[in-house]
Amino acid sequence: MKRYRITPLILLLSIVFINKRNMFLLFSVAMILSAVVDLQALRTLFRRKFLLFLGILVFGVPLFIGQRESAFLGIPYSHDILLMSINMGLRSLIILTAIKIFTGHVSVDQMSEWLKKIRLKNFSEVFATAMHLLPTVKEISLRTFDEFRNSPKRLNLFAHVFNWTAKLIARLLFFAEDSVPE
Repeated sequence: MKRYRITPLILLLSIVFINKRNMFLLFSVAMILSAVVDLQALRTLFRRKFLLFLGILVFGVPLFIGQRESAFLGIPYSHDILLMSINMGLRSLIILTAIKIFTGHVSVDQMSEWLKKIRLKNFSEVFATAMHLLPTVKEISLRTFDEFRNSPKRLNLFAHVFNWTAKLIARLLFFAEDSVPE
């Protein structure tokens, strides 16, 4: 049981030492350690939507930011920004894996006991309240997104997205105000 507590700490510690020279080596070691401890934690990292999002984040940023001194198939990009975004992507994968291993094998009661030791009390009540409110927050968000998707696009894209975001934040704030006990 201790391996589920120590492995996330080792993984999080490894991201501190990742740099441009050793990022692939440390990432490989971290993923091998994660696979040995909990192979199921790696399953979420290989979903198509997540990999597409990560690919756009890692490979899209160098196309627009920085001085474009390199080219691949005639497409100019910034080599330094590419290395930095790959480094950031690998770090995020390690962090997500560490969180998945930790939360997959540690109960809420164990976490609340640990947090009481560092003087954070009432964690279980806060967690239970959050789990009670999250379905309603999801429903509000989905309803607002459906309105956004089905509404006529009279404004430009940025104004339309800003309008949708403002509506979503306002609805969530009103819900939070109504759901807070007196």
